[in-house]
Amino acid sequence: MSKKVIFAHASQAFWQDVAARLQDEYGWEICYLIGGDQKERALKLFPDAVFHTHAEAKMNLVPQGCEAVKPSALDKSLITALSFNESIFIKMMDRFSYDGMLSYRQRIATYHKQLMYWKGVIEHFKPDLVVFRVAPHMGYDYVLYSLCRKLAVDTLMFERPTIPGLVIPVSSFEEESPVIKKNYRACLQKAHSAAITLSPEASAHLDKLSQPYEQATPFHVIYKQKRYKGGDIGSSLGILRRLFREQVKGILFDKWEPDYRKRKYHKRLGEIKRKRLLAHYRQLAKNIDLSVPYIFVALQCEPERQSCPVGGVFTHQYLMIDLLSKLVPEGWKVYVKEHPSQFKRYQSAERSKTIESYDFIAGMPKVELAPLDMTSFELIDHAQATVTVAGTVGWESLVRGKPVLLFSHSWFSACKGVFVTHTVEDCKSAIQAIKNGFQINANEVKCFAQAVEQSSYRGYVDKVNEQMGFISSEENATNLAKAIYEYFV
Repeated sequence: MSKKVIFAHASQAFWQDVAARLQDEYGWEICYLIGGDQKERALKLFPDAVFHTHAEAKMNLVPQGCEAVKPSALDKSLITALSFNESIFIKMMDRFSYDGMLSYRQRIATYHKQLMYWKGVIEHFKPDLVVFRVAPHMGYDYVLYSLCRKLAVDTLMFERPTIPGLVIPVSSFEEESPVIKKNYRACLQKAHSAAITLSPEASAHLDKLSQPYEQATPFHVIYKQKRYKGGDIGSSLGILRRLFREQVKGILFDKWEPDYRKRKYHKRLGEIKRKRLLAHYRQLAKNIDLSVPYIFVALQCEPERQSCPVGGVFTHQYLMIDLLSKLVPEGWKVYVKEHPSQFKRYQSAERSKTIESYDFIAGMPKVELAPLDMTSFELIDHAQATVTVAGTVGWESLVRGKPVLLFSHSWFSACKGVFVTHTVEDCKSAIQAIKNGFQINANEVKCFAQAVEQSSYRGYVDKVNEQMGFISSEENATNLAKAIYEYFV
């Protein structure tokens, strides 16, 4: 069956190749693409399509070819129906508040303008499907996704399990994969070790996660550390030197990029703020006692996709910490550790975190901040359970034999040993089960790994995993197109 499709993330050439295969091999119509600097290539492949740059989309600028699209009217019923999505969008705008001055008025006005535009696009083009790379998290794409869900337009995106080289097509980041659940149930019916068949890559992955952290550091962390030479911000003097060089360059080339000096100024000012945040966190962090019973809370980076929008209401991670602090038994602790990348050069902690936010967490009863030099594996191994919004630390915990409290959804949500804890009662029940001695069954975890392999396609959906080189760009495009097509067959 032919489909009319919008590709919401088509920056890399291989995504355009995916769209081309859907057009050429399956007869699908590509009517709209959003991307970066690949406009000329895209319009050669799809001469009748609209190409919308990310920069234009973020600023709510109408692209060439969309002059006939009129911003659609909004009414009370739609605004009310999307009120939850509105709250997520407001938080998501942290990533664009580079000077810390993006007000509520500006955020809500941006949200309403994006709603008007993308509702107009849907009404004009009448797409059957919108394809996203991963969970939409850049504002405009999240609005498009939210409208699709409300207006009954199909959506598809990919989950990236930590088993190397695999991607999983899903319709939404807010739900578990029904294919994984089906395959997992079938595998559990014969869950004796002789019946569990894993690829060499999956077996090596599980073995690796059983080793010390230094031997199991995720590829994306290694990639960023290498690219950013460790990722540390450096000294204040070094920041000021970079700022000076950039301002001189900005003066010389101001006519080509008028906003350059302002952006660089706020970027370096943000690094100074980040250094202060790091110093304050270190001041609050304690030498924690691993001999007492405790729950380990592994924070997600902010602003980041895994916290917003994937975290849902718990994108405000202090809410889950507060909930746990009020429910853990007497004598238990809640140890909270910031994400190891949060204060690095490639993050922007100061846009979402403040000194007051760390003070608030550290002041909660039974809660202590863990030092950054403690590895997540060390904290997992001595914990009663691991807590995460949606991070892969949950999967690492399962492999290392510890249960997980998951406050949103992730690709491993359906695995035995995961307690999905969206309510107070969910939390109470999970904590009681863990207190009563709940144990992870290693074969059930291996079964889940098998189910993930059975439910996945070999491929990559981003530049980082492309660097792993386990598959050619041609095969990757073919596999992703097949995954999208077969999802709707």
